[in-house]
Amino acid sequence: MPTSHIAKTDDVNPFERATSSYGHIRPGYPAAAVDTLIGACEASGLQTGSPVRIADIGAGTGKMTFALARREVDVVAVEPARAMRDQLTGVLHGHDVADNSAMNEGDPAADGTPWHQAHSGLIRVIDGTGERTTLPDRSVDGAVFAQSWHWVDAHEASAELARIVRPGGVVAAVFNQMDVRMPWVHRLTRIMRSGDVHRPDKPPRWDPPITPATLHTCRWMHVLLPEQVMELARTRSSYLRASTAMRKRMQRNLHWYLYEHLRYESDQWVSIPVVTMTWIARNGLN
Repeated sequence: MPTSHIAKTDDVNPFERATSSYGHIRPGYPAAAVDTLIGACEASGLQTGSPVRIADIGAGTGKMTFALARREVDVVAVEPARAMRDQLTGVLHGHDVADNSAMNEGDPAADGTPWHQAHSGLIRVIDGTGERTTLPDRSVDGAVFAQSWHWVDAHEASAELARIVRPGGVVAAVFNQMDVRMPWVHRLTRIMRSGDVHRPDKPPRWDPPITPATLHTCRWMHVLLPEQVMELARTRSSYLRASTAMRKRMQRNLHWYLYEHLRYESDQWVSIPVVTMTWIARNGLN
């Protein structure tokens, strides 16, 4: 089984502790971010008639995976945590039309891992990490780390990207982040210990031959009820790693902030401003 650089507690990947809340309460990615990623892949020079194939590395429960599949992209979802893969495949089986077992020799699925039809694209789910995806050389048109680049070893992952992405193909990192320019949101992220610390002046550091990245941003609102904000906090890695006593304290502080300090009622919507940062680079190998 591939190893990961994700910080662990008691030798357990915190995302192995994630419940079904992770899949249904975490936000997806705005269409503008998905458009940017697919457009960059298409502009990089595909073979005529070939579908775009992207590796979604650190795929989690498949937020980006399914967004890409809806756009006729074939996706290899690479995820090290079995709890995450189980949630992803559970959703995938609900979308299944048919398994495509008649893949050509040399295709990334030649090891027997099935492709599944989902929406307009094909999806394959595998156990792997950013440092060791297990994918063949030059097998994808692009690779994206959606909310996951900060979990990998940058040097090892850069070498893996240079190996699996075809020359000229796309390397991307996407981050949904609460807009901490607003004081009340900044305090919310501190109480949630949500790690919303990605900055537009701090691009991902990919080693050559991966090129420097270009930033694309879009802003939107994540609208939740107060109890859903409480649930969202329970999906964060800081919460999943915490002791039982610390979890209770984190939830108690958040409850106070929402209901007493901000004075929300249980049936009032909380509109949280979010900025999505999409960093686009390329594999500079010839």
